[in-house]
Formats: sequence, structure tokens, C-alpha cells
Amino acid sequence: MDTKSLVKLAKSLSDPNRLRMLQEIARAQRLGCANLYEFVHISQPSMSQHVKALVDAGLVHSCKEGRNMYLTINTEKLQELESFLQLLKMP
Repeated sequence: MDTKSLVKLAKSLSDPNRLRMLQEIARAQRLGCANLYEFVHISQPSMSQHVKALVDAGLVHSCKEGRNMYLTINTEKLQELESFLQLLKMP
């Protein structure tokens, strides 16, 4: 994982609302953006910015179906992050 990607990923994880959103997307496996309001009580523009940050960091995939947008966890990106963190543990 390159430094630029890692920094973007770390920044996206540094917000409590985004962490909560990730938890709920992971729990549901596929979650509509509209459903996130049940868990994170923020305005629609704020929600859009948070979703964009998660997508831009590669943590979630978005899929538009009609007027709805659905989010899923990008497991490949999580594996990259896990591999990076494992490297930190090695002497």
C-alpha cells in the first residue's frame, strides 16, 4: 500500500461518523445510503461528504440502482490495510 493511499485511508477512518457508517455497512453487508440515517444522525450534505470520503479511500463500493445508492465494504482494501498493520508488528 503506497503512502498516499494509506494517508487517505487513515483520514477517512479518523471520523466517528464514518466509523459508525462502516460498522453498519459491514453488519448489513449491503446498505442503502438512506438507511444510514438510522444510525448516524447528520444532514444529507454531511452524509454525502462522508460517503464520498469512504468511497474515495476505497473502503466501500457504491452502486446506484434507480434513485437509490447502495454501499458494500471493499474487502480487498481492508485486506491491504490488515497486511500493512501486520508489517508494523514484525521486528
